[in-house]
Amino acid sequence: MQASTKRALGAYYTPAPLVAEALAGLPPLPEGAQVVDLACGDGAWLAEAQTRWPQAQLLGMDIDEPAVERAARRLPEAELLVADGLSHPLDSVDLIVGNPPWGIGRGKRVRRGEESATRFLLRALEVLRPGGRLCLLLPAAWLEVGAHREARDFLLHHAAIERLEYFGDVFPGVLAPAALLVARREPDARLRSSQWVATAAGRVQQAQLSGDPERALNPRLGARDRALIAKLEGRAHRLAGRVTFILGVVTGKNAAALTEGESGEPIISGRDVSAYRIGSPARRLVLPLDELQQAAPASAYRRVKVVYRFISTHPVAAVDEDGRLTLNSANAFAVDDAGLEPHYLAAVLNSTAARFWHVSRHSLPRVLKTHLERLPLPPARARDMATIAALAKEKGPAAAEELDDRIFRLYALTPGERTHARSRWLRS
Repeated sequence: MQASTKRALGAYYTPAPLVAEALAGLPPLPEGAQVVDLACGDGAWLAEAQTRWPQAQLLGMDIDEPAVERAARRLPEAELLVADGLSHPLDSVDLIVGNPPWGIGRGKRVRRGEESATRFLLRALEVLRPGGRLCLLLPAAWLEVGAHREARDFLLHHAAIERLEYFGDVFPGVLAPAALLVARREPDARLRSSQWVATAAGRVQQAQLSGDPERALNPRLGARDRALIAKLEGRAHRLAGRVTFILGVVTGKNAAALTEGESGEPIISGRDVSAYRIGSPARRLVLPLDELQQAAPASAYRRVKVVYRFISTHPVAAVDEDGRLTLNSANAFAVDDAGLEPHYLAAVLNSTAARFWHVSRHSLPRVLKTHLERLPLPPARARDMATIAALAKEKGPAAAEELDDRIFRLYALTPGERTHARSRWLRS
């Protein structure tokens, strides 16, 4: 298979040391146990399985015929097939291993918008015997993002998760971190609920994962992190439906549209935004909005609005009272709810509590509309909001510590919880 085709299919071969690390810790297999790789590539996972369990029966399949031929030369005693692992007849498998294709690139084999890794995970759960295991390398985002919540819920209802591990960027040129999932098909709901999941952050009981409204399986979160997230979200309000989001300008031709000279209209970019403050815009827009690739109506930008960095690991926000344009690296929202005040919302977004929540829920360096819509706002009386808004507007960064403490109190966090949130945020 050509490199371009492999990229389109989301097929990247796993380095042997990573395969060894992934399979380490799996329990012994009985003689004759069947180990299957549904998208075996050149056979790296099955080769390591053969080393660990020489008496196992190995079966691999892939739609890439040259790769299967290489795997067959490497593993003469294994059964290797040019076949689609999503549809090839299988039943009562003891162990499924591998790095299934990622993304939506399986052409007609996968519906538009559907994640290939999800299809392979569901197929693994379908063909595993009760008590059989899967050991799969998946996109780390699959464990967290809302688009895969339904698939994670299915996993939690059919399997006991034994290990979650974040591996990071393991494929050269692929900007998508990887994570390992080890799970046992478990029909007994009681055993699923009581299962202890091993993570680098410590053991977490599966009942805690199942109780998460997002069904997030983030392997970087320990039990204390999850308990604090649940407390932040428990009595919180949300921004959804209370603000209007304003997408920053996408010029489609920055060289022609933007200048650092004196002509044109000032436009705020992400680098101009810091906590509580917007610096003097370094660039100006010299083309009309209607000639750009994407822009909101001019009236949207003229409102008082909260501007936030788009490319960031955590929220960084400030209020623009001057009705300036924003570039797409600095998106914004205007407040529609009279019970909310922009400077108060900027203070919440800049708080340690909100940043702890964001880095715990979202690992990619992006602050999206959907993230902010779900951000838990603390319950607060009007006078508390007014005090925080005035302090943020008048003193901004100079009052950051006092603002942080006031917002911690609104969330009703204990001193220990505050210390944990600060520590977790600083480690991220």
